[in-house]
Amino acid sequence: MDRETTYDKARRIHPLWIVYSIAKSIKELVLFVITFIIYIGSDSDSIFLKFAVLAGVLYLIYKVVSIFLEWIHFEYLFTEKEICIHEGRFIRESRYIPLVRIQGISRNTPFFHRLFGLTSLLLDTGATGNKSSVKLEMLTYKEAERIQKYFRHADFLHKDLSRPNVQTIEANIPEHSSRKKHYEMTSKEIFVASVTSLNLLIFISVLYTIYSNINDFFSVDRYIDAVLSFFQKSWWLTAFGIFALLMLSIAYGWGRNYIRYRNFEVTSDNERIFIKKGLFHQTEFSIPKEKVEAIMLNTKFLKKMMGIVEVRIVNTGDGDDKEMKTANILFPFIDKNRALQLICEILPTFKVETEMVNLPRSAIFVKLVRSSYIWIVAVAMFYFWPKLWYIPIALLVLMNTSQLLSGISSGYRLSGPFIQIQSGSFSTKLFITTRMKIEELKVTESVLQRKFGLASLEISTRSKSIQVSKISDIPKEMAICYYQWFAKNEKNMKIIKGF
Repeated sequence: MDRETTYDKARRIHPLWIVYSIAKSIKELVLFVITFIIYIGSDSDSIFLKFAVLAGVLYLIYKVVSIFLEWIHFEYLFTEKEICIHEGRFIRESRYIPLVRIQGISRNTPFFHRLFGLTSLLLDTGATGNKSSVKLEMLTYKEAERIQKYFRHADFLHKDLSRPNVQTIEANIPEHSSRKKHYEMTSKEIFVASVTSLNLLIFISVLYTIYSNINDFFSVDRYIDAVLSFFQKSWWLTAFGIFALLMLSIAYGWGRNYIRYRNFEVTSDNERIFIKKGLFHQTEFSIPKEKVEAIMLNTKFLKKMMGIVEVRIVNTGDGDDKEMKTANILFPFIDKNRALQLICEILPTFKVETEMVNLPRSAIFVKLVRSSYIWIVAVAMFYFWPKLWYIPIALLVLMNTSQLLSGISSGYRLSGPFIQIQSGSFSTKLFITTRMKIEELKVTESVLQRKFGLASLEISTRSKSIQVSKISDIPKEMAICYYQWFAKNEKNMKIIKGF
């Protein structure tokens, strides 16, 4: 198949990528080598040691050769309508990706890259599989800006380009689009989020990981026992130890969030949303507004009490890649009222209603009845382990409280082409989308729901993996109304397609 011609030339990534990749390969061997040496002890004449040295040398030779071939063979080229990628180590292959397939752009600048004035770009195609994105590692800032100019505006991606060559395309794209800054995270917000994020559990797991790794080489159990014995001498020392652990966990959470979200800001132009963050490891994401399928406001128990939410975007490029997942977080933690205001400002095509319809009282009763199986478990535990009487009681209280909060917190609202549903108990999720973005709307009812005139509503929106949001125990007549509302849109779509 003949590809279209271009006057641009194929380019390679920076040669420093070879050194960087070899260093990563050596890093992979370090832990294995240390563990192996400790395992065989001081027996330098061991046949296993000689075999390990030979295997390590052969592995490094293979990695060096394969990395060099990968760099030599990797080339990228932007034509008028597509991206051409040539890659492979021992077998070379080519990929041709239309520009209109690009769903989002991520700019990633680790600390090591910044030392040499380099950065990386991740172009998400919205497809699935191992090659769902194109990663251009270790580019100069100038080259990264040149590539980003192709995707400055979403309307450029969808145009049928009929320009003479790539140089003409670059000349017609403005150097700097008029962006409006909507939000910039403050140090106060980072601190409040760290206090309400339950970092204690994460901090304890980190301490345990450090302990396990050190204990593999040096015995530290006696030191741990000495510390625990010291804090168990009196109640006030125990209380001080718990307080110190809480303070250290908060400090750990603050430090982690500060490094991750320092310089966090959200800007936009008429076509795209731009998200930038990071202190040492800097990243910048670009998401076309028309690719946004839905908005989700998530909040956990402590943050809900403080009125703090996390705002996520569901878009067609939402997939398994870690970098693209973090790109879809519009606001990691922000005051709910301010979030609602900024959502309408950044995405004027979305409408968020603050007043929602609550579930009927019968829904709360159904939720409690549905969880009645926990009573059987509680009675069985009390019968077989009477000394652990407090566990089934705590289990009952927790389950019933969860179902009660679920009935109180859940709600729904239909306003013109917009639909929003909220579900959850200790943590809640508010899902907002439009009728045109829904792939499937399903209404189901169980035997118990049928007796009380209730049903469940399930909404699927499009992304790499289907995003499903569900609310249970809404009035059946409202579920049918929502189904007819969606079916009306489906009918209109068929009529349009018929024309």
